[in-house]
Amino acid sequence: MRVFRSNSETGWWEMVSQQPAEPLRAVVRQYVGYRENSLVAVRRREVPTGDVALIMSFGPRIDVVGGGAYGSFAAAVSDTWSDTEYIGEQYGLEVMITPLGASRLLGVPLDVLNGVVVELEDLIGTKAKRLIEHLAELPDWPSRFAVMDAVLPRWLDEGRPPTPMVEYAWQRITETQGRVSIGTLVDELGCSRRYLLTQFRSHIGVPPKSLARVLRCRHAMRLLRAGGKSIGDIAHECGYFDQSHLNRDFRLITGIVPAHIPFFQAGMPSSA
Repeated sequence: MRVFRSNSETGWWEMVSQQPAEPLRAVVRQYVGYRENSLVAVRRREVPTGDVALIMSFGPRIDVVGGGAYGSFAAAVSDTWSDTEYIGEQYGLEVMITPLGASRLLGVPLDVLNGVVVELEDLIGTKAKRLIEHLAELPDWPSRFAVMDAVLPRWLDEGRPPTPMVEYAWQRITETQGRVSIGTLVDELGCSRRYLLTQFRSHIGVPPKSLARVLRCRHAMRLLRAGGKSIGDIAHECGYFDQSHLNRDFRLITGIVPAHIPFFQAGMPSSA
């Protein structure tokens, strides 16, 4: 378990992260418990990760800038950034889960979410409400994480498993960090581009090319933060045509230019 805390004149925040139990790690990335309070407006840039975020809120709703206010919700796979904003309190649990796991857990094709934010209760009904109420009553984060370790395997077992073709395509895109071409996938799978696109969107929520772009960008972000390489070298290593291609994708996916990445902390609070 990792704990991060910060205090200032205008507020405080705490984040506690932990990996799920071993049987869940193929589909659940991590749990993040958060609690924060601010006297001033806080805006947070959320950049795509290629995964689905499930937010289980124990406090007030949060504003998705330009998209409304939400309590407990699922944030689908997307290929562009969004901003959230709050003032006062935020308190809840975030579950980062692969799209294949989210499709099973939520019991719906992910393309129906269309890259947007949807309230959890609208997706999975009263069992979401009951779980969130139970989590809110528990005394600490280890207790909440333990409940998730017990509940999520049952929910996953109730869902539809992905087709082998989609699982293979997702795995290849993930393991190559977005560098495998769609033409290569079609050849390896022996199917048409149209069929791959339809099946992939149903289980992942976006076309394979969009997911590949996001994962390629994420890999470049990690290299930029590590330092020691020029942006041009990173563009080549990550499979971009050139530095201009990297710059263009970064603006579309993160809303900033690559040169700002080493100083940018996605998902961390900052004054609006």
